[in-house]
Amino acid sequence: RRAPKSCERMLPQQVVAACSSGLLGAAIGCFIGMRRAENAAAPFSSSALIPATPAHYAGGDMVLTGAPILPAQMPSAVAALQWAGWPGFDNIRFREGYVSSYNRQTRNPNWVCEHLCKQTLNGDANRKKSAGFAEDDVDPPHMRATLNDFKNSGYDRGHLVAAADAKFSQKAMDETFLLSNISPQVGVGFNRGYWERMERWCRNLVFGGGYSDVFVITGPLYLPHVAKDGNYYMHHRVLGKPPMVHVPTHFFKVILALPTRNAQETLTLAPAPAAAKGAANADAGVLVPSGGWRSPERPIALGAFVVPNEPIDDSVDLSKFEVPIEIVERYSGLNLWPRLPRKASKHVATLCSATKCQLPPAFKNKGDDGKSKTRIELIE
Repeated sequence: RRAPKSCERMLPQQVVAACSSGLLGAAIGCFIGMRRAENAAAPFSSSALIPATPAHYAGGDMVLTGAPILPAQMPSAVAALQWAGWPGFDNIRFREGYVSSYNRQTRNPNWVCEHLCKQTLNGDANRKKSAGFAEDDVDPPHMRATLNDFKNSGYDRGHLVAAADAKFSQKAMDETFLLSNISPQVGVGFNRGYWERMERWCRNLVFGGGYSDVFVITGPLYLPHVAKDGNYYMHHRVLGKPPMVHVPTHFFKVILALPTRNAQETLTLAPAPAAAKGAANADAGVLVPSGGWRSPERPIALGAFVVPNEPIDDSVDLSKFEVPIEIVERYSGLNLWPRLPRKASKHVATLCSATKCQLPPAFKNKGDDGKSKTRIELIE
């Protein structure tokens, strides 16, 4: 079925508000598809999202704890997290255009989650109007990255949620410049090369790629390397005086792409285990095919990529960096879209089998995101 017409008429500035204001039940159908179109007139509240949170997990009687209190104004990425599962609950912060978890030890995000669709990717916001990079005063001064940490470091201040992903609101774009959304990245050949092309490719999944809504979880990795003695060691640079900002060795993107806004309705949560059985249902808390729905025309697509924080030649194919989601989970310690089935089926497919994993060409000078390709970005 088509998305509700109220969705189609939304102005870019109304996307987040409609998803969280408590005024439009249609936001449910727009962003998580957990309610049918005929229920779109029902008042929207955060409690409509909470039932998707499983009370128990397989292998025990573990009650979910630590989940954040959802704010009155929620970024639309919350809808996918409530439906397909949160990566974790450490130091969560809600921005207008994304959700993030910040690591005060490494001074990097643990992860960020954003929602890409035509409404969020269009608008009048302009990075030239932003005040530039800023420290995140949510964290105490001695527990946050500072502008001086990056000065003369030779590393770019690399966005994990790109500024170009938040054109629907100037405030949303401004918040992508907070250092809690930034990691040190190699400039030439990575932040101003392969990584920027990956960001554009994610947007192109919406613009011409055949997906209405794309949710992206991005984060840093710190991977060991093998030494001459055959043992593995952690080795990465740390910026600042005193040195506090860790430089990731790699970055990951885990992508959930929906062909239509009601695609989620083809999957439903498995029922909680019956108390009388005395054992947890292995499928409890996992999304399984809905019994009353016909097979989808196109499956939901899942993809995971890990790229090194180093110059990458433009000729390298993106599929080289495709990995099973479990690999990212193993090294990050995060649960990434944990409720979605990982086995390929008519309901869920790997992203590179469902679409062409080919990056757009590199910019020669400046891209439409305004980034300079010939100097270290905004680092004096």
